[in-house]
Amino acid sequence: MPGKAQRRNYGKVRSAVATIARERIQILLAQARENVNRDPKLSRRYTELAKKISMRTKVRIPSEDKRYICKGCGIPLIPGNNARVRVLPGNPRIVITCLACGEFRRYPFTKKKA
Repeated sequence: MPGKAQRRNYGKVRSAVATIARERIQILLAQARENVNRDPKLSRRYTELAKKISMRTKVRIPSEDKRYICKGCGIPLIPGNNARVRVLPGNPRIVITCLACGEFRRYPFTKKKA
């Protein structure tokens, strides 16, 4: 059974691990975006590693970054390059389609009131 000293330091260790994990995730996702045209396989690997770090350390991938990762093939989506972004009229939604695998994701879109 761990002593009291070990339990007290857990919060500090946890926050340090989370900080490092966030940095690594950002670096990996940036590298994945850079390599998507040259080497899609390497780009997929970088996003896979970022997801593994996120799950292991219980640190969320920021929603801005998560939105542009394909759930089907795991490649980072770059609008106009390997992704199509559409805004649907009527029931307003943003639809992001992966041009590599055809997977699409819908996000609600609300207009800001002036």
